[in-house]
Amino acid sequence: MKDFIKIDLNIGDQLTSISCGHIVVEIIKFLAYQRLQIPYTYQWLKQIVTKRKACENVKESYQSERHFRVASTALDNLDFIIKSLLKEIDCATLPEEICIALGATPITCKEIYRLLLPTVCHKPQCHSIHIANDQKIQRNVFKNLVTSEELSKVFFNSLPPTNMYVFLKKNPVCNTDIVCHDSFVLVNGYKIPRSCKIVVLDFKAETPENVACCNKFQVFGDVISKNLDNLNINSDDTEQDFNEIESTESTKWFQSTYVMKGFKDCIVNGNSVTNTWVES
Repeated sequence: MKDFIKIDLNIGDQLTSISCGHIVVEIIKFLAYQRLQIPYTYQWLKQIVTKRKACENVKESYQSERHFRVASTALDNLDFIIKSLLKEIDCATLPEEICIALGATPITCKEIYRLLLPTVCHKPQCHSIHIANDQKIQRNVFKNLVTSEELSKVFFNSLPPTNMYVFLKKNPVCNTDIVCHDSFVLVNGYKIPRSCKIVVLDFKAETPENVACCNKFQVFGDVISKNLDNLNINSDDTEQDFNEIESTESTKWFQSTYVMKGFKDCIVNGNSVTNTWVES
């Protein structure tokens, strides 16, 4: 039996396409760091790699030079994935789902995080006072993710650096749903291994009909306080819906053409080699 957690966020009726994209991106950064695929936070990784790139004719050890190549490649790939996802989320129609799989290959993944996106988001130009700003939404979402006892059980066992694969699910009914083929390729799908841990983050609104209207949807504070406190494990039949990533006539799965390879910090004589990048 797979380890299966479903977390109902129910914030879909509070999101614009911009805030939805920001939350997805921050969750990916959060998972990359929390699951030890990058040894530093995304912000610090970006800072030290940028600092090192700015240093010309720097003399460094073989370990430092090699670590820089590994870290900068991982950052470049992660940034490409992030930019590609933001582009797709900002399209005429949202992806139905985004998956982050951690493992040597998709068919041998150790953990998979399935983000169920809202059916539709508010337009970015919507200025209703009931829509919370990005910072408030993110603060509440991540506060509850970090303090979730159920999610902490997944994070309790460390995951060695491996590959991060990203997939998105789209409805191919109309031509506007075609993805950018420079960034994603169509896949038939994968059967998730039985030993894989599955975490489902459900962004869908309780009242999806309200999303199309900027006047009658629920106030952010009421929704976030009521639903984010109810993080729970579901072991019922809904688990069966998440055992596969499968393209059908009604839905198509696409895989990012870039894969981020996780890496560990490089320690020499008790110190990280990145210290020299910051000091140079």
